Order: sequence, then C-alpha cells, then structure tokens
Amino acid sequence: MTSRQPAFPLRVYHWRWEILAVTLLPYCVVTFALWAGPLWASAVFATAAGVAVLRRRQVRARIHAIRVQHRLRAAFPRLRLPGGRPPAILWTRPRGGDIVVSLFGRETFEHLHRQRTVLAAACSMPEVYVDRHPRYASLVTLTISPTEAHREPGRAALPSNVVPLRAHS
Repeated sequence: MTSRQPAFPLRVYHWRWEILAVTLLPYCVVTFALWAGPLWASAVFATAAGVAVLRRRQVRARIHAIRVQHRLRAAFPRLRLPGGRPPAILWTRPRGGDIVVSLFGRETFEHLHRQRTVLAAACSMPEVYVDRHPRYASLVTLTISPTEAHREPGRAALPSNVVPLRAHS
C-alpha cells in the first residue's frame, strides 16, 4: 500500500504557521529594528513581550491547538479512511477549554465517529466528539475536550443519531 503525498500547495497550507514563524517573523523583526532605531524598537518589543505575558493563556491555547492539529495529521493515515486520502484540516481553534478542528472530507464522518478513541489517544486527550456541520455535508467538526464529559441523554452512540454538540451550540 503506497501513501500518496498531498499536493505542494496543500502541504504549504498545512505548515503555514511554522513557515511564517521561521521565515517571515525574523525578517519583520530585523527590518523593523533597522527602520525604527534602537529606542523605538526596544520600546515596541518590550510592549509586545508585555502583551504576550498578559495574554499567555490565549497564546498557550493557540500553540496547543496547533500541536493537536499535527497529531491528528499524523494519526489520519493509520485510520484507513475511505478513498485512501486523509481529510484536509481546514482550521484549528481553541474555544473555551476545548479545541475545535474543522475538516473537509467526504464520507469520513462515520469512520471518524467509530474511531473516536483512536483520535483521543493520538491527541492525548480523554474525549473527542465528531459532528457533522449543520449546513455542509462534506465538513466534519472534531471537538477535542481535555475533560471527561458527563453522559448526556441527547448524546447518541450511533453516527446517524448524533446531535451537534459543543462546536455548533
């Protein structure tokens, strides 16, 4: 069984944050420091560091969301999803205490729903919820929760009876 690599633009999109952090951020920092001079550059960098310290929870949550995205991408080839192609991760965002991952993949909902425990183990989280997007059939939403959820009567065990959960409420 051969594994197909995604197209180059898709690979660049997957690694967009890392590419920006390695290339564009140092270039912008050096260019700004040369343009503004030492006094203004040090004032702006001290302000940016202060804002990062004040918003460290949001920064840490965003970094954790990116880490979960990479873990999911590494786990998808082992799931043997239909069509042989893993779903495309469109966006990953922290929401509350959870991480919400938007995926594009036709016919992947039932397979992902059946393999929630594998996804949870890959993300090192206790619970993963798989939901269909309420409007678009090809979009699937994973809600990755760091806490065990209470069993609710509206939460069904079968994929055909799944009620939209945390992401769309």
